[in-house]
Amino acid sequence: MVEWIVPLTDAVVTVLLLVIGGNLGSFLNVVVHRLPRGESVVHGGSHCPTCGAAIRWHDNVPVFGWLLLRGRCRDCGVPIAARYPLLEAAGAVFIGGVAAIELLSGGGTIPGTSLRGGRAGADNLLLRPDALLISMAMLHAWLLFNLLLGAAIDADGQTLPGRWKRVSLLVSAAAAAAYPPLLPVGVWSGVPAWVATGPARGLVVALVGLGCGWALGRGASGALQSGFMLVGATLGWQAVVATGLLVPLCAGVRRGVGSLFPPEPPPDVGERIDAGGSVAIDEDGIDRSVRAPLDPPASRLLATIAPFFCSGGIQGSDLVPATALVLVGWRWGAGVLAAVGG
Repeated sequence: MVEWIVPLTDAVVTVLLLVIGGNLGSFLNVVVHRLPRGESVVHGGSHCPTCGAAIRWHDNVPVFGWLLLRGRCRDCGVPIAARYPLLEAAGAVFIGGVAAIELLSGGGTIPGTSLRGGRAGADNLLLRPDALLISMAMLHAWLLFNLLLGAAIDADGQTLPGRWKRVSLLVSAAAAAAYPPLLPVGVWSGVPAWVATGPARGLVVALVGLGCGWALGRGASGALQSGFMLVGATLGWQAVVATGLLVPLCAGVRRGVGSLFPPEPPPDVGERIDAGGSVAIDEDGIDRSVRAPLDPPASRLLATIAPFFCSGGIQGSDLVPATALVLVGWRWGAGVLAAVGG
């Protein structure tokens, strides 16, 4: 049994981090629905937007709650948009998955020398926690959370409030200024000593990265440009360059996978479901949502995935997997750019 203790502990911690990521994705659904409407994201429990019934705790389990409900409100039977479990799954994969890789590798994906002495494994993480590594993982989770938020709001045809954008950038820049080791990369080789070391280092690296993100995202959608700026402020200009190269690749993969799914046929003339997937009405304006066909959850998920993957152009959603790939291969990428980056 002794040989099973270490992998079992690693598996338990990984599942825990994925669950935390899924719950952050569930909170993202609340933020995406309320933030553009100017509603509070803190006060007020989750409820059905159609009938107002409070969502029970066992129905609020990420992904599984939607599947057990067969994609419909328990009280009024109105369809629940399939983007809810998709965003929860994205939170689990990107936020929880990246955190698990960073933490359980002992910082093996992060460039620099400050974490190279850490031993991998959940036992080391739990018994000899590294405050710097945990702080980095939390900052990167903050980054991915905001990128997912921007992508989801952009996909809904809404605009992320400028105040939220400024706050997210300010948090990342302030964290780098207050704790410079959070940004293990530098600006470039040969910079003055006061930039390469000392309290100004983190702020300078964050500001240079922010400027690089602004320049690279010019002409792109609002979600993509603000996302590039946030990546630069959180990870440095080198990550912005790497992410910019990976975004078109992720877009190509997205369209390629989308071609495997047939597009959703248009609804009948006499019956349609609104963009939020919440109300079904006929051409006379009579609510027939409860009597609408009860499609299997898997079919509705595929119907949502297909148009998302098949849509053309580079969207803010492609920035999320691109940034996750950069974080997973950050040390390797920093080595490639070592000739020009500090």
